Amino acid sequence: MRRLLHGPAAERLMRWAALPITDRRWAAPLSAVALGFGLFVGVAIGPGAAGTFAGGAQVIEIPRSGGGDEETTAGEGAGGAAAGASPETALGGGALLTEPALEEPQPTLTPLGGGESRMRETESPQEGTEPAAPKEGEGEAGPEAPQLAGTVVHINLAAGSYTVAEEGGILSAVHAGKLPAPGTEVEVPIRTLANGTLAEAGKRKKTSAADSATLAGIVTFVNPDPAAPAYTVSNHGVSLLVRVHPDPGGAPATLPTLGAYATVVAEIEKPQPGVTAGGLWQSTLASGGAPFTHGDLEGIVAAFDPVTAQLSISADDVRAGGQDLLLTVPPAIDASKVAVGESVLAGIDIAADGGLVLTGLASDEHTKGADDEGATQGDLVATKSEKGTPP
Repeated sequence: MRRLLHGPAAERLMRWAALPITDRRWAAPLSAVALGFGLFVGVAIGPGAAGTFAGGAQVIEIPRSGGGDEETTAGEGAGGAAAGASPETALGGGALLTEPALEEPQPTLTPLGGGESRMRETESPQEGTEPAAPKEGEGEAGPEAPQLAGTVVHINLAAGSYTVAEEGGILSAVHAGKLPAPGTEVEVPIRTLANGTLAEAGKRKKTSAADSATLAGIVTFVNPDPAAPAYTVSNHGVSLLVRVHPDPGGAPATLPTLGAYATVVAEIEKPQPGVTAGGLWQSTLASGGAPFTHGDLEGIVAAFDPVTAQLSISADDVRAGGQDLLLTVPPAIDASKVAVGESVLAGIDIAADGGLVLTGLASDEHTKGADDEGATQGDLVATKSEKGTPP
């Protein structure tokens, strides 16, 4: 600390500021004047001094006029504040023209019992706002997503899809990452893929279970073997093998004809690991009328011979029956784009002699392959109006 002057030197230094008082009666009035003058000077030169009456910025609320959301400070009306001037000194003495701040929600203490309290922020939804929509695949789908309801009658592990039989027997192939068990009754939001099959567009809901279901479709294969009679019912992206119980006396089973539209009530056999692969067994059959000459089927590629232009695919979509179909490939379709073992969707013409001619070809390798427009050919190429619309 700096040393203080004292002694004769200090007296000589301060003698110039001394006001000689010749009469003691003037001492009290002059002291009061000195004290008042000091207070005045202190307030004038120290408006921002902490702890004084002038401490802190002065806020002046003014009405807004005309529009604009910006804050207004002194001097801005004539070209803005002076260069280098801070907002606090634009008016001098720390005054700032601004809008009042919005009141923030205050935390409240919610008693939890036992003498404890925890802080909980009280929040109120803003007017005009709505709850955030669930992410894709979570919760329920929006109202724009079509719903499919029915019984799961079949799963296709090769294509990554399951078949739903709606009321009346209409069959639909739905691609999904996790497949439900056969016999499950479901409701699921759906979307249409490039090859015309479907994919889940939200959360699937299980409603109940069933032991049988009605199937309807075009018959694309018939196996008249008395020891293992069977036939395939097909729709877009679906080819289900329906087995018929052999006659105990060895009599031929009554089977539908190729191209017929069949309505079948079938028992759903649950898969038993190491015992059976599950499947569908006919309970009743109704078919008739003129055979269809065109249809769609699903199968696994067995071979393609470019010399004979013939494509061999399984007679049902998982080759459960161990039989294959031979399709004639026209020049307009490039069957070399598909690989052996790949799941495909095929459009076919059915000739009177039972011959099959390929009219369309598309990949059905899980959701990614089924939604590949570049892997779709012939009459399976969807028009712009068909894309995104369930059949």
